Amino acid sequence: MDLIQESIAVLNDAKIYLNQLSREEYTQEIELMSDSTIGQHTRHFIEFFQCLLSQAGRLEVNYCLRERDLNIQEKPETAIQTIDDIANLLEDLDLDKPVQLFTSKDATTSIPSTVARELSYNIEHCIHHLALIKIGLKILRPDMALPATFGVAASTIRHRKTLAS
Repeated sequence: MDLIQESIAVLNDAKIYLNQLSREEYTQEIELMSDSTIGQHTRHFIEFFQCLLSQAGRLEVNYCLRERDLNIQEKPETAIQTIDDIANLLEDLDLDKPVQLFTSKDATTSIPSTVARELSYNIEHCIHHLALIKIGLKILRPDMALPATFGVAASTIRHRKTLAS
């Protein structure tokens, strides 16, 4: 699977819970998650994808400059629409394009990178947050069916298959 398809697949994993949670559940603070919400974690990884898509054309990426759209955080239907928008835009990414990754809001420190490297980072970052969200879902909605691979890195899935055979 290529990086763009892998990105779309991991974003679509989020739609599993987004299509099932009420707004109240989506915005409920969860003590075990340091009083954060599933909506906050969802907004966070969505906005990283948005940063890459909106900034890569300028040959730079700075995740510190995300907008923090509360509609994504508070409304599952907005998160779903945003994920669909991102999936459509991912198809146009030039993965070979070099970018400078800025590591602070004031853009004083940068690291050379590529769009492909940043997309790979976004995939792993999203999976990390899905794993945290899975904990929240087990608390809020223990009845919700999730795939065994939800919130698990592709390399871990491959490793587990190797051990099982």
